[in-house]
Amino acid sequence: MLEQTDRLNRFLAEINKEAEEKRGAIIAELREHQEKELVQARNDAQRLREETVASEEKRLVIAQNAALSQERERLRRALSAKREEIANAMLDSARRKLAEFARAPAYDEFLAEQIRKLAERFSGKAFTLFVRLGDLAKARELLCERDGCSAEADPGIALGGCRLECGRITVDDTLDARLEQSRGSVLAEISLPEL
Repeated sequence: MLEQTDRLNRFLAEINKEAEEKRGAIIAELREHQEKELVQARNDAQRLREETVASEEKRLVIAQNAALSQERERLRRALSAKREEIANAMLDSARRKLAEFARAPAYDEFLAEQIRKLAERFSGKAFTLFVRLGDLAKARELLCERDGCSAEADPGIALGGCRLECGRITVDDTLDARLEQSRGSVLAEISLPEL
């Protein structure tokens, strides 16, 4: 019986040893699986974090670019308005100076020279000369001997000078037209920062 108990003990010991080995292998396999799962979970979390950060950065960049674009447009409009304001101030100043010139004695010589040049250019043709009301007598006096030519007052001429119409041809050499034509070059000369 001792021998049988001894064999039974050895058998149980072998079974325990084998169970311990299998248990150790299962635990090692489980740890390895857990480690792989942990590494995979960390990788997935890192990838998700990177995608989330990239997505958020993209959203922020888009929102920032939209805000920047709106601000640039607002500043462009403000600069454009400032250019117009400066140009209008310059043209208003020029308008006042032209009005002073039109009241000075030199203006009569200027107007006479204008009319003389236009009359020579359209010599032999019938034309109508338009001037401001205050210049009408002078214009008629200068054109008195020319057949088919007449002078009329134009309330649209505020500063002075004259406009000639001959058929379908119009030559506008009024101070008003000269001033308005200078608007484009005045605007071009006003240098404001680019955005």
